[in-house]
Amino acid sequence: MKVIGITGGIGSGKSLIAEIMQNNFNAYLINTDRIAHMLMEKGKISYKLIVEYFGKGILNSSGDIDRAALGAVVYGDAEKLLKLNSFTHPYVMDYVRNLIEEKRREKVEFICVETALPVQAGLKDFCDAVWYVFAPDTVRRERLKQARNYNEQKIDKILKNQFSDSEYRKASTHIIINDCTREKIIEQIEALLEKF
Repeated sequence: MKVIGITGGIGSGKSLIAEIMQNNFNAYLINTDRIAHMLMEKGKISYKLIVEYFGKGILNSSGDIDRAALGAVVYGDAEKLLKLNSFTHPYVMDYVRNLIEEKRREKVEFICVETALPVQAGLKDFCDAVWYVFAPDTVRRERLKQARNYNEQKIDKILKNQFSDSEYRKASTHIIINDCTREKIIEQIEALLEKF
């Protein structure tokens, strides 16, 4: 079984690469964002830590964490973002490692772990390869405007708190360029899989 980390900044197309791996190469996908959201549900470990630190002002009327409200608090503040990550990442990665061991027993051929934070996730510690999905800033910005309806100010704020291109390259073993057709992306993936 091969474990592949898939990383890159917001709007780079990590999810597209993961989806191609699932549909074309029968990979089992692990999305760290989804696990983090699950651990932020009422009664779970991250929920307790986040509410204790950030207060009840980040909760909606049902008592669930309002991710937009929490995002507004942390995205302009690197220190608060680090604190939030400390309440989620260790627990997310424990969950990921347990899931990988479970799938290893099921003899899955490929597992893809999708995350925007390769260093914090420790991808190089347990992945056979770490693929950095690169797309030029102009492409990423356009995608965020189209798909998520973000304005330039919000995009600037988010990008400021993300890894730089050189940091992603340093944290990865291979690069996939995602500013081309799906067919070209599949060709890049096939070439990388041949290296195993």
